[in-house]
Amino acid sequence: MGSTDPVRHEQTILVVEDAESIRKLVCAMLLHDGYRCLEAADGAEALKVATHAERLHLVLTDVVMPQMGGPELARHLAAIRPEVRILFMSGYTDDPLVHRVEKMSAIFLPKPFTAAALTDKVRQTLAQPWTGLPESARF
Repeated sequence: MGSTDPVRHEQTILVVEDAESIRKLVCAMLLHDGYRCLEAADGAEALKVATHAERLHLVLTDVVMPQMGGPELARHLAAIRPEVRILFMSGYTDDPLVHRVEKMSAIFLPKPFTAAALTDKVRQTLAQPWTGLPESARF
């Protein structure tokens, strides 16, 4: 493997984002860093993907989405796949729900972000022991 080749992490990340262009960009960043990437446009679609995915290590989800937002998705995932880490992202600074999630900086990534900020936060999240969502994340 050459020095410009990405490290193969062998970890699968589900990116849940209703804006297709952002979802594709985030997946491209993750793929470039060596992660496997699955996609969903909202929480309902993400639940279907997560239920059928053989391997899933992290769900990177937008907080505010139509159908089912990130916090509701996280509650459902905690029940069916408690081992899967959750990382929230959002650019809506005026939303009260985003403010609550934003206070949990360990599992929050503010938009916009750089590829380096994304991959650093993903690495940190995957490296930490996971005991589920913090009590403060019970939305």
